[in-house]
Amino acid sequence: MRYILIVLFTFITTACVTAPQPAAPLEMPLKPQLKSQSFQVSYETEHASPKVKSVQLPAHKITRNQTVRVVADKASVTDTLFKQITDALTTMSLRVVEQGDSDYTLAIHQLELNFIEDTKYQVQPPVKPYALFDEIAKLYPIQQCATINGEVSMRLIHRASGDVVWFGKSSIDSASFHREPLIFSFSEEQVISNELEVATFVHQQNTEQARLARASQDVNIPSYKTISKMTSLTKLQGPCNRTEVSALTPMMHYYLSSILIDKIKVH
Repeated sequence: MRYILIVLFTFITTACVTAPQPAAPLEMPLKPQLKSQSFQVSYETEHASPKVKSVQLPAHKITRNQTVRVVADKASVTDTLFKQITDALTTMSLRVVEQGDSDYTLAIHQLELNFIEDTKYQVQPPVKPYALFDEIAKLYPIQQCATINGEVSMRLIHRASGDVVWFGKSSIDSASFHREPLIFSFSEEQVISNELEVATFVHQQNTEQARLARASQDVNIPSYKTISKMTSLTKLQGPCNRTEVSALTPMMHYYLSSILIDKIKVH
């Protein structure tokens, strides 16, 4: 009986010694350093000059230091715009009064802003050519932006007689008012195209069965492959959506008002 136990022990010990040991687990290879390069692309559109109509009648001569009262019963004038109009009249050597009698009344009849047909901006060739421009120009040949048309009209009335001595109207669209190009950026980035394939291979080769198989044969982890990829455009400069374009409202009203007041002839 002792002999049988000794033989059995010797057999088990020999089997443990001679059984192949599994290969060490594979580690994920280091990723290559990926490169990225940024570019800018510009879009422009044609601009129109403001439309201005100004008529001054000779019935009453407007002279320096005469008084003017600004009335905006028919239009919503902000405090900021009211002050800007007041400052413009003062620059014309007229005195603005808020109460009491005055020589003239400046009546603001219209302050309007309406959305009109979108403006199309065309892509512009870069000052310094780059290889990807043709592809960008093909993918994004135009940018279409919301557009508002602003109109302002005023009348200057002689208080004593009620005569209209001057009237004016001006208008402009937001694209022509802003005038600056739209600037967008994009990047060309390197990305790993087979990262999942490499991770899957490493995972499969780290199973117990695969590690035993690798004990007697070497395997090569697939190399990472990289491809170049363009990002989408990101706007850097210029109003385009409705919210951005609407933010131009105060400046457009001031611009159109200033144009008209500057047309008043003061002697």
